[in-house]
Amino acid sequence: MQLSEDTEAVLEFLDTTIEGGLRKRNDVGTILELGASHGESELFNTISRTGTGMFKVYSTLRRLQQGADGFAQLESEFAMQMNLLREQLASLVQHADDATALRFDDIYFGMTQGVIRNLVDLAHDLAKIKGLQNDGATPQS
Repeated sequence: MQLSEDTEAVLEFLDTTIEGGLRKRNDVGTILELGASHGESELFNTISRTGTGMFKVYSTLRRLQQGADGFAQLESEFAMQMNLLREQLASLVQHADDATALRFDDIYFGMTQGVIRNLVDLAHDLAKIKGLQNDGATPQS
């Protein structure tokens, strides 16, 4: 998918602002472009909130040992957040060209360990973007 100059500029800003850069730069660009060009800013915001929640749950899960108190509940919450993110991505990707839709299908909509890792990486990026939005929304004194 061809990205606009505006989207490329946003990606450049994100890459330089986020420590370590974006893990899924091209896919974040596609999501931004689809959201902007199809009037889906609210869906993009919903996707970024869901990705943020998913990444927070994932981060907590990584700190716990399997079998620890609350582990099963967090695992269930992670699966729910992951499926919700996939549904929201599917809603946005319906606006994409066939090649982009097929790529997203392979990367995010399957049921393999690789797909889960890809979703975690995307959720990481979305959480970082949401953090930047929240930092920018806080009034400076």
